[in-house]
Amino acid sequence: MGRFRHCVKFRFATRKMASNWHSLLRNNRTFADMNSDLFYILLLSFVSGMTQCLLTLCGIYMLLEHRNYQFQRVFAVVLILHGFGFFNNFVVLACSEQPYSEFLNTLLVLFDYVIVGGYMMFGVSLVFPNRYKTRQLLLLVIPYLIAMLLFALSRSPLVLTVMQIYTVVVSLVLLVYLVLSIRKHTRLLLDNVGDLEFFDLRWSNILIVLYFAFQLLWTIESLSQQSWFSEPSAGRNLLFDSLYCLICIGIVLYVMHKLIHQQVFTLSPADEYENEPQEPTTPTPQPNAGKSLIGCDIDMVMKEKRYYLDNTLTLQKLAQHLGTNRQYLSNHINQELHTTFYDYINDFRLEDAKAMLDSQNTENQHSLEDISVMAGFNSYATFLRSFKKKYGQTPSQYLTEKKS
Repeated sequence: MGRFRHCVKFRFATRKMASNWHSLLRNNRTFADMNSDLFYILLLSFVSGMTQCLLTLCGIYMLLEHRNYQFQRVFAVVLILHGFGFFNNFVVLACSEQPYSEFLNTLLVLFDYVIVGGYMMFGVSLVFPNRYKTRQLLLLVIPYLIAMLLFALSRSPLVLTVMQIYTVVVSLVLLVYLVLSIRKHTRLLLDNVGDLEFFDLRWSNILIVLYFAFQLLWTIESLSQQSWFSEPSAGRNLLFDSLYCLICIGIVLYVMHKLIHQQVFTLSPADEYENEPQEPTTPTPQPNAGKSLIGCDIDMVMKEKRYYLDNTLTLQKLAQHLGTNRQYLSNHINQELHTTFYDYINDFRLEDAKAMLDSQNTENQHSLEDISVMAGFNSYATFLRSFKKKYGQTPSQYLTEKKS
């Protein structure tokens, strides 16, 4: 998610405080000023220390308990590196009075950029879980490792400037590419899956945009001011840094929750070819399709067999139940019924749920959660969203209105 602003502030503040102790006798600075700096350092140390421990522990937990998919493993490793990056503060503090402190600080900033490359790896592996091998994804990190080596050898500040500009350009390209790919992935799901709950990637759109926004702001200020240094005595800086850490913790926990339950939906190569956008055509019934695939007869079969009660139902599975080709079934739903497979299946589920709500009485009482499961929904949250979208009110509101 980008380098933490408060890391460099902390490094600067510790160096500033160390020099202040030496100038105290010369300039007759008050102890109140020194106590203000000390409070800033101690509180920020606590907040950043708490954040780094949490990131590291979350990464270790993901690596040990949830590593089925590549994006889970990549995210776990990046979290550990990110947590380790916070320990740079103590290295800088120990070397704050050394002549090589500025060199060390810039080198550690470049290490933060390596973490940025790691988050790029995570984004690509999440949106394209089966397309790239880990060694291919590492190409996003290698430029930052090379930059660290070049700076270590040359000590030229130009290396950092080049990497800042490079990161903004790459981040912008990835932003557009990933957002468009998520839209394509969502269309694929809507046409093939009856329940998106654990396949949907739209939750990551806002994170991708936030990542680029933070990266852009960081780079603009770094280039304009040549640093992120600020006076620790400014109370708003301490508040900003503390909120930044808390927001980071919230985002990490949210992403972890999503990744733990995230599943990957894939099509066979033949199905992927069939799923490519095509010119609208009038589908030709298959020899074994029969009347069940003509007009509203599909609705009749669905109501009779109630295939929609299967919360893992997919287009391919329904086509097998109906004894037809999945592409013909897809064309029929999209072009003749003018809907998606997802909406088509959920309409049956919502009708069942509404019928169960209508039949509620003192002898036949079911909770809304039970009704959502019995109607075929994989998630209670999905049931609530879908019900409100279709009927304009929540199930609870519908029951209240029916009783009144």
